[in-house]
Amino acid sequence: MKDGRAPVVVALVFLVGAMVAAFVVGTPPPSRSGDAATKEFLAAWERSRLATFVVHSDFVRTLPDGNQLKSTTTTVQDPPDNRLVIGFGSVSGRLDGKIVGCAAVPSGSGACVTGPPAPDYGSEVDDEIQGLADYVSGPRPLYSVLDFGNGFVGGFGSGTSHCFRLDLSIALPSPPYGDQALFCFDRASGAPSLTEIRRPEAVDQTIARQIVTTVQPSDLQVPDDRGPVVGVGPAPGG
Repeated sequence: MKDGRAPVVVALVFLVGAMVAAFVVGTPPPSRSGDAATKEFLAAWERSRLATFVVHSDFVRTLPDGNQLKSTTTTVQDPPDNRLVIGFGSVSGRLDGKIVGCAAVPSGSGACVTGPPAPDYGSEVDDEIQGLADYVSGPRPLYSVLDFGNGFVGGFGSGTSHCFRLDLSIALPSPPYGDQALFCFDRASGAPSLTEIRRPEAVDQTIARQIVTTVQPSDLQVPDDRGPVVGVGPAPGG
């Protein structure tokens, strides 16, 4: 816990399904594109990687036949020493400044390994932002960015989330964020509130149901139950 900070909890109830699908396909006003949208997207992503929070999310993978696979994920972030992504039977990230990882097994309880000191967190974030910038900027970006600003977006109204859509611009086998992706960030905390990645083989949604902006010591304990392994198609990014 950070001294002098009371825990703040943001409960999130999002409307998904048809309304989110309509949002991804449509272009509601006001929306921005081009360099301004790209800069806003990169800034929102960077803010999300530097903020302190615990996000409890529901993951839903929808297959072309309509069947769904469901799980839960938790991201605990307290830079620069702690960042854990928990779910799909595994744990990855850093704990007390050291690399930590737990292998995914069907039971969700595989052995964990603590590795060497983690790289400098600021440099790691810079590298991630630069890699993302390579996808969305330049004369022929892999993805174009649409910034939805304060517009009403399905269940994401009232300005609570800032959402961006990425549209694939160049045909590429297995593009990193599918043919189209949606990234929403909670305006108050900077935490990711929704990620949706659309691929021909599946649509993956990670939907935050609670964001806590103070990290407790108990949040930094690797849980025994790390969720079931979701084994159809590529796993979403953390």
